[in-house]
Amino acid sequence: MGYDFSKLHDREFEDLGGDIISKHLELRVEKFKAGKDGGVDGRFWIGDDKEGIIQCKHYLKSGYRKLISKLKNEELEKVKDLKPSRYIFITSVELSRENKIEIKNIFSPYIKRDGDVWGQNDLNDFLLQNNEIVERHYKLWITSAKVLDIIYNNAIKGRSGSTLKEIGENVYKYVRTENHDKGIEILNERNVIIITGEPGIGKTMLADNLALFYVANGYEFCDIEESISEAESLYREYEKKKIVFYFDDFLGSALFEAISNKKDSHIMKFINRVSRDKSKKFILTSRTNIFNIGESYSPIFKSKNIRKNEFLLKIDNLSEYEKAKILYNHIFFTSLNNDYIDQIYKDKRYRDIIRHQYFNPRIIEFITDKERINDKTPLDYWIYVKKNLDDPSQIWADYFQVQADDFVRGLVFLIVFNNGRINENDLKRSYQKFVEIRKIQGSNNCDRSFSSIIKIAIKSLVNRTRIEEYKFEYTLFNPSIADFVLYNYIDEQQLIVDVLISLKSVTSLEYLKVMATNERLDRRRIVKIQTTLFDYLFDEMLVENNWDYLIQLSYLDKDNPKIKDRVGAFIKLIANANFDNGIGCKLSELLSLIECSQETIDLENSEFLIGFIKNRSLDEEELCAIMKFIEIYKVCAIQLLETVREELDYHVQDMLDYFDDEVDLSPYIEDVHYDDGQSNIYVDESGIKIELENYVDGILSPYNLKTLDTLNFNRDLLTNGVSIDKLVDNYFDKLYSDGPDDCLRNEEVNNELDDIDTLFERS
Repeated sequence: MGYDFSKLHDREFEDLGGDIISKHLELRVEKFKAGKDGGVDGRFWIGDDKEGIIQCKHYLKSGYRKLISKLKNEELEKVKDLKPSRYIFITSVELSRENKIEIKNIFSPYIKRDGDVWGQNDLNDFLLQNNEIVERHYKLWITSAKVLDIIYNNAIKGRSGSTLKEIGENVYKYVRTENHDKGIEILNERNVIIITGEPGIGKTMLADNLALFYVANGYEFCDIEESISEAESLYREYEKKKIVFYFDDFLGSALFEAISNKKDSHIMKFINRVSRDKSKKFILTSRTNIFNIGESYSPIFKSKNIRKNEFLLKIDNLSEYEKAKILYNHIFFTSLNNDYIDQIYKDKRYRDIIRHQYFNPRIIEFITDKERINDKTPLDYWIYVKKNLDDPSQIWADYFQVQADDFVRGLVFLIVFNNGRINENDLKRSYQKFVEIRKIQGSNNCDRSFSSIIKIAIKSLVNRTRIEEYKFEYTLFNPSIADFVLYNYIDEQQLIVDVLISLKSVTSLEYLKVMATNERLDRRRIVKIQTTLFDYLFDEMLVENNWDYLIQLSYLDKDNPKIKDRVGAFIKLIANANFDNGIGCKLSELLSLIECSQETIDLENSEFLIGFIKNRSLDEEELCAIMKFIEIYKVCAIQLLETVREELDYHVQDMLDYFDDEVDLSPYIEDVHYDDGQSNIYVDESGIKIELENYVDGILSPYNLKTLDTLNFNRDLLTNGVSIDKLVDNYFDKLYSDGPDDCLRNEEVNNELDDIDTLFERS
């Protein structure tokens, strides 16, 4: 079982070498700033006056022969000048016995024995016996075979496994800053963290590595795709297990739900549930502007103070040295030719990058990506770097608008307007339809097949992820691509119509609803898009019995008199449809359409409404809507009333889980200590029961009392089921709970400009 030294850059490898020799010799090793080291990466003292020298060469990519050439032509003279009493040489290259002898002979008489030449196998053997050194070097620890085995076996389901694997493969890009330690501190204390920040600041990279940290420490991993409901079901299924839930760009993929105030209560309830459970962690990310919009439109986000879980990343919080480490890390691992890298080193231009007002990790990744340089010469490269730094809003412009063709752009449009995520079969179908509608023509020898075009798009604009065996989904290479597309193409009405027609998905309609909040898009254009979609797709989707799509399509423009008659006919049709499998979920929208259409329907046959409730949990808004509907239309169908009452019972029971978090029980519980050392707990059960009843009344306040009677809802049955003993136990658990675990290691950072220069100093 070995360690993956390829994830370390040369400065990190030198730091590791110093720690290893310090432990091996049980002596203090002096480490020196990165840069021209004169052949010294570490120094130790033998007695009072004999100097020992450590030299580390990270030549894993270059290989043994280049290493030997370097030692003979450059390092030997340095060692002769130093004349150390003992010289220890360390390399990440795998060495044979003959290799060690050759290196020893090069540096004779300063290397005294073969054992002072350390190769890859020696490092592995030593580290396996000294795990505390491994844990101090994050990238080495997180990519070790032992930890990777834990990580890849702790994914709860297929998509989670793919996400973990991708995170693990990209860990070499990560630079651990103080934000990492702060993130762990927040999670240990609150169990929940919402990482926010501007595009490109590194939210996802930080979230990825916080998740890895906990998975490596025994937590199972659950990647939430779109809906919090999948996390809720897994929470119940794995209630006793340690789980880290991961929801990247949670409002970017669910903003329309927050705006319509339908799923925000689910998100807040889940956040509150996790915050009270030390066996669970919840890591979310969101772009700052999206987070602000979500909060402003959601009374629940405001009243429940979702911001108390926010961890705002700002470039201003990074020191110049941390920025330098980010830039250096990307340069070390880039496949760019040295002629291009020289342009960054020339006249210390790296300082200009580090100090640029628009510096962020995404731009650094972009300007050091060989695939994006295309046919630029080294002399053109610095102009390219400056252009992207000066105008980061157009970071995708060159590749998307110049290098990509209409076929690749079409794929990206489809993914963007499907809210940034789509499964392979749907994308393939939509792509073929889009090419047909737009009449896209390539050259005579152009292969425009889906399989051919997607290969071009992958890893430049699109990611492909396996979610199950033989099932794949596509996401945007980076969320900022969606920002770029919307900013530059939001006025192209016919393009948007063609994309939505090609997709034919409920998600795309919901995304259109989000677009309606964009100040740059005239509301009249949205109405026209909706009307065009209705004319083009309504009859087709009616044949396919795609109820949710038809409901969402009708609801988007429900006040439009031009479509009122057709919506009325649709309502009559849906009221007589068979929903035994519970295939509909747009309940609130359906009820609103029924009310707007003013159609007379047979409500004694309520199976069509039950079909929209089956196999899912109704939130507060949906419960209010269905109960208002029961009241207005005087519904008395027994099966429907029973179904709604069961949903209301579940909702109230779920909300009761937060009773002791939101109600101060201290007036009713007292721990009395006597002089003889004895103690006793007094509990005012009647007072707690009154608080419980008041709390349930608050939960029920949005609902009509007459409708509650119609449902035969029994409040006392629920309150009597709450365990007073458990409430008391929880009270004392919180009262005497310890603070966050002390598992943080503060990394010393020097902010001096000369340290940055020495970091970039070339040997």
